Amino acid sequence: MIKSHILSRLRVLNLKRFIGSYIRSLLALVMGGYLAAVSANEQQAKPETLRIPAQVTKDNQTYAYYVEVLKLALETTSDRDSAIRVIPDPLNANQNRLLRQIKVGSTDVTWAVTTEKREREYLAVYFPVARGLFGYRVFLIHPDNRALFVNKSPKALKQDLSVQGMGWPDSEIMRFNGYRVEEVPTTMMFKLIESKMADFFPRSVIEVENELSNLSSNQLAVAPSIAFYYPSPSYFFVNKQNKKLAQRIKQGLDKALTNGKLLRLYAQQPFAKSANTMLLNRRIIALKNPLLTLQSRQTLKRYNAFLLKQ
Repeated sequence: MIKSHILSRLRVLNLKRFIGSYIRSLLALVMGGYLAAVSANEQQAKPETLRIPAQVTKDNQTYAYYVEVLKLALETTSDRDSAIRVIPDPLNANQNRLLRQIKVGSTDVTWAVTTEKREREYLAVYFPVARGLFGYRVFLIHPDNRALFVNKSPKALKQDLSVQGMGWPDSEIMRFNGYRVEEVPTTMMFKLIESKMADFFPRSVIEVENELSNLSSNQLAVAPSIAFYYPSPSYFFVNKQNKKLAQRIKQGLDKALTNGKLLRLYAQQPFAKSANTMLLNRRIIALKNPLLTLQSRQTLKRYNAFLLKQ
């Protein structure tokens, strides 16, 4: 009788232990799922962060355009917010330095006109973000020299001294086409024109009005009636190991072009109208670009409808 009672008590205790263990396991499973869901939601709510170079000059409309295009590409390919954190950069940083920051990992994305060397060393996102407008170059000159440029021939231009920034592909392009070029630091480019120590400074039609407005110099003017053109697409560049980011940016750009958002964004830019207006009634001198790769030539053909032409 006593033995039967003890066995009965043991069965009850074992049952209670089993039920307790089952409840604890169930609670752990539920809580684990809850915490995982909370963590996933927190990750989903947390903005992504990409590091890009700081703008070199204040109120830089071209810089602002690239930042907005990059944001659009990221937002188009994700449900999450994509925050862009700007990292400090020296005022005199040239294009090659900005690209080297990609290689060492201090920057995630930058942008620049392309060359064979840049496409070899970095991963290019093959999409002409600026619609080819970096290839259209009007000349910054001293106002006293306006009349000299009205009917100046390419042969006469080749006798003049032009200015370019250090590390710019444009220097090599111009030299290849027979023009004289002086490469100087960013802080010196405009001063050489103002002091008449150089004759002209070719500037992209999407940059020049913004620059003149910021400089507020009465010693700088745009030469009348003449401009250069050479195919010069500008791309986003990332580290060669970051193929996933490059693919995402490319997909976002293509999607934004297809759905019209990219063209609407471009139309909102202050330089959108002025760039076209500036090229009206100008004699365009075509230059060859020896720095274009086969893939860049194919990219220009693929996006021909997106490119602006004069």
